[in-house]
Amino acid sequence: MIQVVLLLLILLLVAPALAALLRAMRPALAGELRRIAPWLVLLLIVVLAATGRLGWVVPLAGALLAALLRLLPGLISLLPVLQRMWRRRTSDAEGDAVVETPFLRMRMNRTTGEIGGEVLAGRQAGRQLYDLSLEDLQELHAELLRADAESARLLGAYMDRVVGGAWRAGGGAEGSAAGPSPSGQMSRGEALAILGLREGAQREAIVEAHRRLMQKLHPDRGGSDYLAAKINQAKDVLLRENR
Repeated sequence: MIQVVLLLLILLLVAPALAALLRAMRPALAGELRRIAPWLVLLLIVVLAATGRLGWVVPLAGALLAALLRLLPGLISLLPVLQRMWRRRTSDAEGDAVVETPFLRMRMNRTTGEIGGEVLAGRQAGRQLYDLSLEDLQELHAELLRADAESARLLGAYMDRVVGGAWRAGGGAEGSAAGPSPSGQMSRGEALAILGLREGAQREAIVEAHRRLMQKLHPDRGGSDYLAAKINQAKDVLLRENR
């Protein structure tokens, strides 16, 4: 029993170190190590069996299983606490979702769904979008239509969410700003910012961040086709690089 306890303590000490090492690695390398780890374990078992050193593994596995069964009721009761700790850890590791264009920087709080932004260039440079009146927003949108279509689409998505789609009926919105497809290639840094993730984020975190954002910004829930397309593109970029 003492050996089992010692082994469990060693595993508790080694597991966080291995997790930190995987986070520090490039996503592609970390994913490759995860794929080959079971084969390495199998190879180790074969080597132990071939050298006649496997005899201690079966009793140890039985002792570990017996200890786990004794601890199982307590672990089940702790499951809600562990889930809350995981959600808090995930939330702390992530920030606001950020979409940036040459003229705008848009942020969304993924917990509350609150959206805001800042004008980076042009006549309204330095101002927060929530400080602008509807007339100011429409003038800014017309300016962006002439200067940068991507920024115009982003501002249109903000206005759709904050003031509703009625502003488009006035003729201030042209088709170039209403299209759902984001233009251009997306870098890994931009994709991380859009999903509110840090470098080293793994597949599970990417999928969860995408799901939470789509719950807030899906067109059927008051979002926009443009933002939904950006979120989907960010997920695709990160998952493709994590293969």
